[in-house]
Order: sequence, then C-alpha cells, then structure tokens
Amino acid sequence: MDSFNQTKNTDLLSDLQEPVNFNRASKGQRFANLLIDSIILGVAQNIFAAILGLGTFESIAIGLIVNLAYYTCMEGFADGRTVGKMVTGTRVVSTSGEPLTTGRIMLRTVCRWVPFEPFSMLFGDAPWHDTWTDTTVVSSK
Repeated sequence: MDSFNQTKNTDLLSDLQEPVNFNRASKGQRFANLLIDSIILGVAQNIFAAILGLGTFESIAIGLIVNLAYYTCMEGFADGRTVGKMVTGTRVVSTSGEPLTTGRIMLRTVCRWVPFEPFSMLFGDAPWHDTWTDTTVVSSK
C-alpha cells in the first residue's frame, strides 16, 4: 500500500456519520464560530451591497436576508454546521435529539438579531438563540 491510501480522511464533514455526542462546545469554540461566520457574512453582505449599489437602509435589509440565507442553508444542508462550526468541529443539534427543521433554524437565526443577544452567552449557560429554540452547539471531536 502506498502512503496515500494509509492517510486518514481529513474531510471537514467526515464525522457526520458518527453518533452525536452532547458535549457542549466551549465558549472559545462558540466565539470562533461567531468570528468566522461574521467575517464570511460581512464580506458577502458588502459584495451584494456594492454590486447592487445600495444605500444604507437597503444594505441593512440585504444583510438580514444574506444572514438568514447563510444560516438556513448551512445549518440545514450541512447537518447543523456553518463554515465556522466546520472549522471548530462543532454543530448545532436540538436538545431533544429531534432532527433540526428549517423553521427551527430560521427562528434560531432571527433570534440572533435581538439587540445584545451575542452578549447573552457571557452571562448564562447558553446564548438566547439556543435557549429560545431548544438547541445547543456540541463538539463533534
């Protein structure tokens, strides 16, 4: 056998077939998820705003649409993952063990728009968008 066939599969989605553990992701992992996803969203929103030549109000509306589409598509089609979650080896799951629905993912995203919501993680066990939607982010590693 050559060394290529002996190397371990390092695909970011390779652990999706493994059973879900409920070891909550650390606050550091959660912060890294927020940072990575915010950078991606910021770039995407600015590109759309520049291409469409939008003013401030329209840019905000496009930002919300891009935000909703990003989280809904990523968490819905990548088994509870965004790019940030793929990098940190985490994913969102329902606390009851039920599969995530598109409605729950969308509600989770809209909850993120509540003013000061990102700070809710600092003062409690889970951020509001987890608490309000009965979800949590777990470590897949």
